[in-house]
Amino acid sequence: MIWLKKRGSALLNLYKIELSENGLTYTFTTRYHIKYQLALTTYLLGEVNAFSLSLYPETEPTHFDYWIKNTVISIIADILLKDSNVIFYICDNSDDKEDKRYNVFDYWYEKVSTIYPYVGKYNYCIQSKNGYKLNSSILYNTNNYLRNYIIEEFEKALKIS
Repeated sequence: MIWLKKRGSALLNLYKIELSENGLTYTFTTRYHIKYQLALTTYLLGEVNAFSLSLYPETEPTHFDYWIKNTVISIIADILLKDSNVIFYICDNSDDKEDKRYNVFDYWYEKVSTIYPYVGKYNYCIQSKNGYKLNSSILYNTNNYLRNYIIEEFEKALKIS
């Protein structure tokens, strides 16, 4: 188990995190006994490796739990410490809650950016060829000199979908 330490006064409560052997899955269990997996999948954006982020609860949450936000923020900030790392996510639209997810992640980013100023974000929304709304964002280290290229490649990849 690893314990991500707080890097700012706003993140006082974090869950203990287990990192998989391959380094692509983070697991934590909440005080309400719900197990979460934050999974990273590697993709190419142009010629740059990027991680897709997915957060899965084992069972449907029954309580609001801000420790989850704090834990996810810490994981993301830790990944983006390496300035070449890039994370993107597309809000699931299978249940018509993509706007709600997008707003939650946007709020989480506001918290990230005040505590970890090196984390940058670019939002992109597009209608897919099949008529689905794709709310998406890309997170990057602001010191990454390829950030403009990465954003361009991200937009190209979404336009294809």
